Amino acid sequence: MMTENERRGSPKNRWTRWYMWLAYGGGILGVTAVVVVIVAMVPTPGNNGKTAASHQKLATVSPHYAAALIRQHASINSPAEVNDLETIAYQEGITLDESIARYAWRDDFSKMVTAIENEDPDSVVDAGSGKSGRLSAWINFSGSISGNARKAIDKFQSENSHVTVSLQTGKDPGFTKREAEEAVIGAHYAVMAEDGVQDSVTFYDSDAIAIVVTVQMATPPSGEKLSSLEKAAERGAADATRPDITDSLGISLSVVQHDLSGTDGSRAPN
Repeated sequence: MMTENERRGSPKNRWTRWYMWLAYGGGILGVTAVVVVIVAMVPTPGNNGKTAASHQKLATVSPHYAAALIRQHASINSPAEVNDLETIAYQEGITLDESIARYAWRDDFSKMVTAIENEDPDSVVDAGSGKSGRLSAWINFSGSISGNARKAIDKFQSENSHVTVSLQTGKDPGFTKREAEEAVIGAHYAVMAEDGVQDSVTFYDSDAIAIVVTVQMATPPSGEKLSSLEKAAERGAADATRPDITDSLGISLSVVQHDLSGTDGSRAPN
């Protein structure tokens, strides 16, 4: 599972945690900025057409208003979170209320699923809060839903009635969500350790039921090298979980020559 510092890459990624490591993206390192300075290169009069830097500061929400929002919304826990949401609103051109409705619930959802997993590690197959802006989420359970899990879900729904949570039981792909997370990390670092690998992006695709690995190399690999990379990914996934994990969880590996530096290195299952 991610630490709080790992989750807080950018304000928007802070509120899209579940496809954060894995399917939709989110920052891995860094600390959220409370005040954002927007720098735009604009021509200034009397400067012979040369470009100058214009700095505009985004005003933060007042402490009084932040406190009122925290009292009003159970999913907001601190003034820093209010400022995150205000920053997202500014960046997307929406109101603060819209930003709260779209994003504030996501962190509470991830915490709820984590709490369910901590009580019964094998109970959750996968869970997710969907793409950015969608007001829906899902949890797939390997068996029946326990009483405590049901209470946690009901509490979340009572505090976030605008969010639709779909529940499914009896779906068992042969591994748990936690195992998939660990397998993703193991496969990622095993591939990164291979000679000639410049970068790699690794994630779990719940539709394909596979770990997807995209590798950056300077030149296209030989068939032998490609096979070596695939075996490294399989070995890394198995070493991080159990020897038979790839019997149920596939590996899909491809090699590219373009830069992957702007993409998350590894992300956890939704």
